[in-house]
Amino acid sequence: MYAMNIANLLTGNEQNEAVLEITQSPHRLRFLTDALIAFTGGGLQPVIQQTELPLYQPHFVRADTVIDLQQQLSGFRLYLSVAGGFETDSFLNSCATDLTVQAGGFSGRKLKKGDLLNAIRKLNVQQKEWMQVLKSSNIRINHQLTANHTDVLRVFKNAEWEYLTNEAKQKITASPFTVTIQSNRMGYRLTGDALHTVPSCNIISSPVTQGTVQLTSSGELIVLMADAQTIGGYPRVLQIAGADLHILAQKKPGDRIQFKLIEFEEAEELLLTQKKQLHSLQQLIQKFYAH
Repeated sequence: MYAMNIANLLTGNEQNEAVLEITQSPHRLRFLTDALIAFTGGGLQPVIQQTELPLYQPHFVRADTVIDLQQQLSGFRLYLSVAGGFETDSFLNSCATDLTVQAGGFSGRKLKKGDLLNAIRKLNVQQKEWMQVLKSSNIRINHQLTANHTDVLRVFKNAEWEYLTNEAKQKITASPFTVTIQSNRMGYRLTGDALHTVPSCNIISSPVTQGTVQLTSSGELIVLMADAQTIGGYPRVLQIAGADLHILAQKKPGDRIQFKLIEFEEAEELLLTQKKQLHSLQQLIQKFYAH
C-alpha cells in the first residue's frame, strides 16, 4: 500500500488509484500514447533502451516507448502508476485482482502478452502541466522515500501472546525466520525455531487482519497479508506494525526476517509518521505543479 500510495502521488493521482503490481519475472511494456508514470517498490529495474529509470521518481515517456523489466533488484514487487489511472473491473469495492474467484483487476486474471490496459480518465490540468515540465526537464524529486530493505519487522503483542511458553517468547524475537515457498498474497508462512503455547491454548475463530501473526499447531508462524481472511482459529501472538507491512511485502521466498518487539503506542506513532511523510510528498509535488 505504501509503494502504491507514493507511485500515485508522483503521477498526480489519488493515493488509492489502481496501479500495476509486477513480480519477479521478465516483462515488457509498450506505451501507445505519451504518459506520465512512476515506478516504486522493488524487484525489477525498469529500462528504456539500456537506460535505467530511477524508482520513486516521476517520468515522462513518449508514445511507442518500450520499457523492459528483467534486471533484478532487491525486493519482490514493483509498482507502476500511470497518470489517469488504470481502467479495471471492480470487485468488493476494490480494483485488486482476486485470482481465487477470478474477479477484479483485468478480468480477474494475470496479465498476458498482448493485453491492452486503458486509462480510466483523462489527465487533469496539473498532470498535463507536469508532463510538459518533465518532457523538457530532467527534474528529480528530492525526497527521502525509497523501499526499505531491512530484515527487521517491528511488532507488538497480540491477543494470545500470553499463551506462548516463556521459551517461545524468547525465541520469537531472538531467532530469525525464513519466508517459505508456501507463501502468497493471503499469507506468508515462516520457518524457524518451533514455537509452542501452553496446552490450554484453544480459541474459537476470532477477528484477524493484515499483519496478524498466527501460530499454527505445528509450531510455525503465518503472517496474514493483503488478501487475508477476516477470522482465524490459530492463536494471534503478534501484530506487525502497520508502518512495516510494506517491508514484509517486499520479501520473497528464501528471505529472512527478524521480529523486534515494541509497544502499541510506538507502532501507532510510526504509522502516523509514515502518513505525515506521504502528506509531505504530496505537498512537494503540488509545489512542482504550481511552477
